[in-house]
Amino acid sequence: MSSVAIIRSVVERRLPGALTVYERRTLEVFPTGIAAIDREAGGIPKGALTQLCAPVGVTSGRTTLLLSLLGQATGKEQFCALVDANNCFDPESADAMGVCLSRLLWVRCKEYGMKSVEQAFKAADILIQNGGFGVIAIDMGNVDERLIRKIPLTTWFRFARVLEKLPTALVITLPYSAAQSCSALTLIMDGAAEWSGSRAASHTQLISGVNFNIHIGRTRTKKPVQSARNNFTVRPQWA
Repeated sequence: MSSVAIIRSVVERRLPGALTVYERRTLEVFPTGIAAIDREAGGIPKGALTQLCAPVGVTSGRTTLLLSLLGQATGKEQFCALVDANNCFDPESADAMGVCLSRLLWVRCKEYGMKSVEQAFKAADILIQNGGFGVIAIDMGNVDERLIRKIPLTTWFRFARVLEKLPTALVITLPYSAAQSCSALTLIMDGAAEWSGSRAASHTQLISGVNFNIHIGRTRTKKPVQSARNNFTVRPQWA
């Protein structure tokens, strides 16, 4: 027996299935309702974790994208849940974006700092284990990046593995890409407002639109992967 075969035998005896090659399944997706994202990223994958990343305090379109996704999902009679780590959710804005509030469970975290992060993950874990939700979102977009960095990689890995067996999309807003390879899709976002009116008098200017620049940092939802390197601009319909 060759040395390679011996090593393989030892590894497989101690770690069954470690050297088995598995065919990666094709992920079903939820459309976001924003044509550019659905075209370039393929949609938000079911049975997987998606990150929407933008620095704290930056206009990025992250909330618009999340609400548009929830509007699409609840509009198709899917029950969804939003775990709100920093009490930032605005029901009126969600309703204006087409979210069916009667099909949305809003979980508000009452703690602050790292306790709020822990509470958010515990709530999401309960929701995932109980099932019945098409989209579960965790909004930690305004949580300090230092706290996000304290989340162990094993936490992201566990969520990714549990979701593989479910028809649920877990979407997390974050100040930076923390889940790394545990995410099936990572969108890195920023934006800039466009103004109309006279520049001579700032009080006469109004927002005429917002350009959202979205870079696909990682994707397993569409091939070829090279297309994920493109940047594109999104103009929300309400702007």
